[in-house]
Parts: sequence; C-alpha cells; structure tokens
Amino acid sequence: MNAVITYCFIALLFIVNLEASSSSDFEKYGIAFFTSVTGDSVNFENSTVNRSIRLHDSMIIDSESLLSTGDSDYVFFKLSNNTTFGLLENTQFRIQSFKQNVFQDKNIRLDREPSISNFISTLNEGTIIVKSNGLSPLSVFEIHLPIPNSKLELYSVKAVISYRYNILHIALYEGNISLKTNNTTKYINAPSYYVSDDYNLANSIKNHTSNLSDTPDRWNAFKDYISVENDSVIFFPSTTASDCAAEAKLISTPDFYNQSFSRPRSFKNPQLQD
Repeated sequence: MNAVITYCFIALLFIVNLEASSSSDFEKYGIAFFTSVTGDSVNFENSTVNRSIRLHDSMIIDSESLLSTGDSDYVFFKLSNNTTFGLLENTQFRIQSFKQNVFQDKNIRLDREPSISNFISTLNEGTIIVKSNGLSPLSVFEIHLPIPNSKLELYSVKAVISYRYNILHIALYEGNISLKTNNTTKYINAPSYYVSDDYNLANSIKNHTSNLSDTPDRWNAFKDYISVENDSVIFFPSTTASDCAAEAKLISTPDFYNQSFSRPRSFKNPQLQD
C-alpha cells in the first residue's frame, strides 16, 4: 500500500512539473529561416536587430521579435520546430519567445518536430498561414490574440488565421485547433471555417463553423503554397552557435545548379531516412 501511495505521489510531482515548465526550462534558442519574400516592407525587429528581411535570411529568436508586412507584401518562413508560417499584407506578428531543447534524433525528418520546444506568439493584426507538422505533446505552441485572455493552441494543422477589424477568421484545412477564451475552450476540427468577433469571444458566445467553400479563394492558393515552402528547408543541430538549437539547409533537386538563377548562400541536399 505504501509503495502505491509513493508511486502516485511521484507521478503527481512529475505532472505538476510538466505543467509548470516554461520557456526558461529549454536549453537553446530556435531560429526562423525565410524561404520567400515579396515586397519592400517586410521587416524583422527585436532587441538588437531592426531591418528588412532578405531571401534566405536565418534569424535567431533570442528575444521578443516583431515581424511585419506592408501593402502587397508577403513573407514565408520556417521555424526550427518544423513549423512554417506565411504572413500576408499588412500583418503584425509578434514572437514573444521560441526556445528548444537540443536535437536528440540523428535522423532528422520533415514530418515531425526535431526536439521539444516552447513557442509563444501573438497575431496583433493581419493574416497568417500556418503549417505545423507533428509536435511533441510536451511542446507548447500558442498564438495569442489581442482579445483579452484569448489564445489558439495548435498541434498539427494547416490553416489560415486572420484577425482584422475585431473579427477572427480561421480556415482550418487539416488538423484541429483549441480556441481558449477566459475559462472556455472551443475545439475547431478540420475541415471548417470559423468566424467570431471580439464581443462573442469575450463573452463566450458560441459561433457555429461554416464550410470551407466560404473562404476567400486566395487563401486556398496560399494554403497549397505553404506545403511547398514547408518541404524546402530542413534543420540540423547547430555546429556554429552555442546558444542556438539549429541551422537551416535548403533542399534541392538534382538539376538545381543547372538552372539560370543565383543559388542561395546556405544549401545542402540531405539523405532523408524513413
């Protein structure tokens, strides 16, 4: 009997420890690798950097960072937890923190997270596309909203999320999202199109989901494009920066160097394993 009680107590301590973990419990900073940039007003700003984004930039997220786009701009980037984002025009997306443990698996793959991570962000305004591959159940992946006490928790999704003029739109093509507001949770499952305003969210008024056919046509095009961007980069354990979890390499086709355009500055053709 005493052995059972002791075991239960140890298990409870383990669960409490998991729930209490934060970004400070992780060993390394994550990175963002920018795969597509269109327009002249795509900007990245944190405590030490404030400049325009260039194609194939690799940025360490070592402090709170703001990514923004202007009119007719868009930018796609992949995080070292194998999640890809796209920001459409007039969007402000803030990354509060992004930290990872060191990579444990030598067989790095595109379809899953290389190591447990903690990613906290806020969509201040605008439209984002997100594709997240299989994340660990121990990882944290949150997108907060300007609406008080509102956030989205994602695990493995393909979605377009828009917040403009106090209205939230979520076009969910794959996976599921938990929308948490105050003490209530709304589970959104694919395929669906969810729309709600600030008042309904703040007062926990239920909104019914619609069919994906109601979404803007351009979202469907970007939804397909993000899958291509997601497969264009792979991450390996960093060998150059002691505080960074990863370094990015572009994946090429065999005839890449025969094509008539300049090659990127960071490149590798890895042998992926099953």
